[in-house]
Amino acid sequence: MDLVSILTGTTLIILVIFTPGFLLSLALFPKKDDLDAVERAGLSVFLGLTPQFLMYAADKNLSLKISDTSTPIIILVCLIGAMVWRVRTNRMGSQNEQNAEHDHKELQDN
Repeated sequence: MDLVSILTGTTLIILVIFTPGFLLSLALFPKKDDLDAVERAGLSVFLGLTPQFLMYAADKNLSLKISDTSTPIIILVCLIGAMVWRVRTNRMGSQNEQNAEHDHKELQDN
């Protein structure tokens, strides 16, 4: 094996595990100050194994081949994580705006 193929394989493995895990960590902890960089990286690696567990469960319980379901499950987990993160950040933004308006009204009343 040459160095290029080793680096390419390592990069792909990191991306396949880290990307879904990072998006799921954003879905669970959407604020920047919820986790520091090291905690988010560790949680991303741990949560990045979620698609692999889903593929194993689909193989054992639904008799779906892992080779047929690997890419769709990884994409599905990434999309779900991104959508949940987007919804949660939008809700937090609207709640912050409502709180700011409420505080502004209270200041005007006083």
